[in-house]
Amino acid sequence: MKKLFLFVSAVALTFSLNSCSSDSDGGSSMSMKVNGTKKTFKTIAISFGGTTNVFGYIGSIDNPTEEVSFAIASGTGDKVTGFTYDNATDSYDATTFTSNVTVNSSTKAKGTFSGTVEPFIGTGADLVITEGTFSASVTAE
Repeated sequence: MKKLFLFVSAVALTFSLNSCSSDSDGGSSMSMKVNGTKKTFKTIAISFGGTTNVFGYIGSIDNPTEEVSFAIASGTGDKVTGFTYDNATDSYDATTFTSNVTVNSSTKAKGTFSGTVEPFIGTGADLVITEGTFSASVTAE
C-alpha cells in the first residue's frame, strides 16, 4: 500500500513538475556515482507530515530500471534518512552514509550525499556511492 501511495503521488507530482519546467531554479535533478559510474535520475519530492520524501528514477516512472529514495524529516538536523537504491538485480540499504541538506523548505529540497550501500535483496556486493547531489521542487500532499 505504501508503494502504491508513493507511485500515485509520484505520477501526480511528475505532471505538476512538467508543467513548471521553465522555472528559474532549473527543475528537479539527482545524480550520483555508483562504483565510479555516473547515474542521472529524474526526480520528484513530496512533503507529507513534516517529512520530505525524495524519489529518483531512471527510465519511466511506472517501470524504472533504477530507483533511489530517501527522506528528509524535520528535526533530523537536515540529514538524509532511509536511503535505498534499487537496480536491475538488487535492492540496497545504506550502511555508512553522510549527507548535507542545504535547503529543506516547503517548496525545495537540495543537498549532497555519499556512502556505502549493501544488498538486502539478492546477493550482490556492497556499492560505493559518491558525488551524490539532489535539487528538487517539493509538492505538498
